[in-house]
Amino acid sequence: LSVAEPEFGALAIIFEAASAFGTVGLSMGITPHLSEFGQALIVASMIIGKLGPLTIGLTMAQRPDRDAYRYAQERVTIG
Repeated sequence: LSVAEPEFGALAIIFEAASAFGTVGLSMGITPHLSEFGQALIVASMIIGKLGPLTIGLTMAQRPDRDAYRYAQERVTIG
């Protein structure tokens, strides 16, 4: 984002990017002044920030799969 938008300060760009990734809704007011590419980066960061931790959390929360099959067991009586 800092390469695409060199006219803004590093602190403002870092704040916007971190806020977008964290989806906290805070802004320093530079988002409307970004180019279309810069705004697309912010949108992509918001989507990744929203889906990334959710996906990781769901993956870690999954229960281990049970075996899809079991061998038959029988007590055989002899005699």
